[in-house]
Amino acid sequence: MINLIKNDHLLSYFSFDIVVLENMNGVRTLKNKRQQMIVELLHEHTLLKIQELCSLLNVSPATARRDLTEMEDAGVIVRIPGGAMLRKDDSKRGGMAKTSQDEDAMLPYKKAIASAVSALVNPGDTVFIDYGSTNSIIADHLVSLPDLDDITIVTNSIDIAYKFMMQERANVYVCGGARPERNSKAGIVGPLAEQMISQLRANICFIGTPGIDIKSGITDPYLSAANIKAQMIENSQKVVLVADHSKFGKAHTAYVCSLDKIHHLITDDAAPIDYITHFKNIGTTVTVVKPNL
Repeated sequence: MINLIKNDHLLSYFSFDIVVLENMNGVRTLKNKRQQMIVELLHEHTLLKIQELCSLLNVSPATARRDLTEMEDAGVIVRIPGGAMLRKDDSKRGGMAKTSQDEDAMLPYKKAIASAVSALVNPGDTVFIDYGSTNSIIADHLVSLPDLDDITIVTNSIDIAYKFMMQERANVYVCGGARPERNSKAGIVGPLAEQMISQLRANICFIGTPGIDIKSGITDPYLSAANIKAQMIENSQKVVLVADHSKFGKAHTAYVCSLDKIHHLITDDAAPIDYITHFKNIGTTVTVVKPNL
């Protein structure tokens, strides 16, 4: 079990279970969930420095170095001066934490969630769309709306903005700012992006997240991404959280918002029933979709 203590919207990790994961070459063992989290972070950011790992995981440099040494010995990562990166073969096929098969397996769930979104957008709406794989599929649905001319899209995703701009119909605003060099798929973040979102108001926003926890709320591994999500939520009349079942029961370092800030949750039928019940009990509208498997 991961024990979490929230302190000024920061989370600290204290105890970890044993995790055993298998890849194409056989079985590799990670000694704890902290090491699994390191792999997940490296998939998002390609490489990380010791100092960054210490901050994200709330561990000492000695602990971070020990984890990296054990992971390198297991053939999971490659050490670089002052940090680490995934092995190239693991990076391409998804490695231990997220294999390409895992991503393919989640695609039907994401598509089913995205298909439930179009009916929520009305002519004349201004729509915030956070970056993310599910929101990218949502954009594919929204670009086909017949009244797209009357809709304004505001996003921090270059990929999502491009989809709407290719239609030459919707009004599109793209946040200025920086895209993290370590993650080519990440959205645009930073003070400029936050300032732009702070000056706009939306009728509805679609937010994705890698972490939903009853006690810790909505969280993200990185503060810069969490700040954008929080600003979109603050400036939207209606907040729609789009999350497949794999996102529940997870908490990350940076706090976004409490669960009661979510007006509408769209998830799939594999989501934990206790979370579905909790969202309903706090007044959130819940839509559960069934993927075409």
